[in-house]
Amino acid sequence: MRDRAQIVAVEENDIKVVPLISDVCINCEKSSCAKRGKAFSVSNPKKFPVKNGDVVKITSPLLHQILQALFALAFPVLCAIAGYLLFPVSGGAMAAAVAGCFVAGAAVVFVVTHFLPPFKSEIAGILPF
Repeated sequence: MRDRAQIVAVEENDIKVVPLISDVCINCEKSSCAKRGKAFSVSNPKKFPVKNGDVVKITSPLLHQILQALFALAFPVLCAIAGYLLFPVSGGAMAAAVAGCFVAGAAVVFVVTHFLPPFKSEIAGILPF
């Protein structure tokens, strides 16, 4: 996740930011040379006084990161293990059952993450220019 973003819109219940992508110039601290990414919404639980044009540090809560990792990584692996345990066949059929269950688990992850709104990142602080 990119940790620097510029605020482009501040509304009563919604703050829109664009990530500042500066991988090319990692040692450079000039925010003006960073490329802009796609806008997304963030929350401001600490109630920082933000305005359009501010450069902010954004983070994702640790609980959200853990839940995302468990769902995206552990769920397909657990589906593959279930395929191994539920289909008592041997040889190539076993490999096909495990692979099929893994792909099915990955497809579920894809569908769920495609249609559900993502967790919102949070503003962790206002950065100087």
